[in-house]
Amino acid sequence: MGESVQPVGETVVLGQSRAWPAVAIPVALLAVMIVVGVLFDLVNWTLLAVGVASVVIAFTRSRNAVLADDVGLLVRDRRGLRRSYAWTEIERMGWVDAGMWGSVLTVYPRGGPYDVPGPNVSTNVGRIWRLRRRHHADPMPALLTAHHIKTLWDR
Repeated sequence: MGESVQPVGETVVLGQSRAWPAVAIPVALLAVMIVVGVLFDLVNWTLLAVGVASVVIAFTRSRNAVLADDVGLLVRDRRGLRRSYAWTEIERMGWVDAGMWGSVLTVYPRGGPYDVPGPNVSTNVGRIWRLRRRHHADPMPALLTAHHIKTLWDR
């Protein structure tokens, strides 16, 4: 699971990090805070730390993506491309908003009621910095239907 894999068949991008808006906005706010700090000798260290943390997180997740191929889910991050779950192992899945820190693909794997993770307990497969869906239609519903997988809210 730790080694890099090659996609099988057609690859579909389910979600990909958008790093530039996540970097540009905090950098602009940090610049304003530094100018205000220099001019008025007033520095809010908490806001400064949150701004720096958001820039660092955006850079570390800039290449993150969750992909799907004919076999199952693939996760691309700084460690490479790795296989996560096969379609036959997934009962339910969908995107969950993680607030200002991005979005997470949550998967409920098949299994017994006491398996962890399992049908009663989810696992986070891939974390990206905001879900990108400006120009293309969402491929998730078609994939869920094709592989007989429920959404997060289906029972």
